[in-house]
Amino acid sequence: MNAQKILISRIENREANVAIIGLGYVGLPLAVEFASAGLVTTGVDLSEEKVAQINAGESYIADVTSAEVRELVEAGKLRATTDSSALRGVDCICISVPTPLSKTKDPDISYIVAACDMIVKAFSPGVLIVLEGTTYPGTTEEVILSRLAASGALVGKDFF
Repeated sequence: MNAQKILISRIENREANVAIIGLGYVGLPLAVEFASAGLVTTGVDLSEEKVAQINAGESYIADVTSAEVRELVEAGKLRATTDSSALRGVDCICISVPTPLSKTKDPDISYIVAACDMIVKAFSPGVLIVLEGTTYPGTTEEVILSRLAASGALVGKDFF
């Protein structure tokens, strides 16, 4: 069975392991939804404080209750870490990092670039990578695809 079919099967059977890079007001609710759907979900964030709060079963986002986080952490469906090596071996990675606007109102994609660099260092073949954020058209192809392709990985074969 090829990598794409394996990935689809793991997602459909809720066996996929998911990682969310960035646990802010988009990333944490997204992680909670994946974990609530039965997928083992790991949040990766630079903030030790956010990671500690999640692992203690506490939410810092108004749209997510601490009870939800606590239940998912206790069930082993949700965890958080500052260690980007946690990306190694996951089936799906969602990049959900800030894209603040610059003085000229262009999105600052430096956080997306940093997330891509983390993915390249921990790359595992067969992974689905999704960019969840507000940025200009072409960011996925120009930034993510080009960085992964530069590492020798082929889109549609080694990653999706």
